[in-house]
Amino acid sequence: MSTITTKPLVGVSQCLLGDAVRYDGQSKANSIVIKKLGGIFELVPICPEIEAGLNVPRPPVQLTGSIDNPRLTGRDNACLDITDIMQAYCKNKPTELKHLSGFIFKSRSPSCGLNSTPVYIDGRCVTENSRGIFAKEFCATYPSLPVIEESELEIKDQLTAFIMAVNLKN
Repeated sequence: MSTITTKPLVGVSQCLLGDAVRYDGQSKANSIVIKKLGGIFELVPICPEIEAGLNVPRPPVQLTGSIDNPRLTGRDNACLDITDIMQAYCKNKPTELKHLSGFIFKSRSPSCGLNSTPVYIDGRCVTENSRGIFAKEFCATYPSLPVIEESELEIKDQLTAFIMAVNLKN
């Protein structure tokens, strides 16, 4: 008698899987995500900016104006504002992800940063500990779901805790 086991489904910022979806047409392939976590979990790629309809390449954006309710505006062109596009995407996408047992976010991303995204007010960085627009909405929708930024994967205790939490959730 054989037992069929399924791997927990874990969302992951798509650029961490080596896909060239970032604003500059590059990826941020992460070997821990691909080699280690890819063997433990079934990884579900998500790129909020692409899924919201933005192109590759695209102008770089950053969080601006307010720590609590930032706008997503152009880094090199402040007239570019994609806040409404991203908020429309975030209104529905998190509820479509209820099948996930965890999420791995791209650090410092204005969409996916978990606790490391800079916010600029009047051209000056006022914090580097904010949350990207998608990450904020996702975590508000699933406050008890295990989440981690890829920069935290290098810390063995945090990586182990994340793996255990996801497996418990499954």
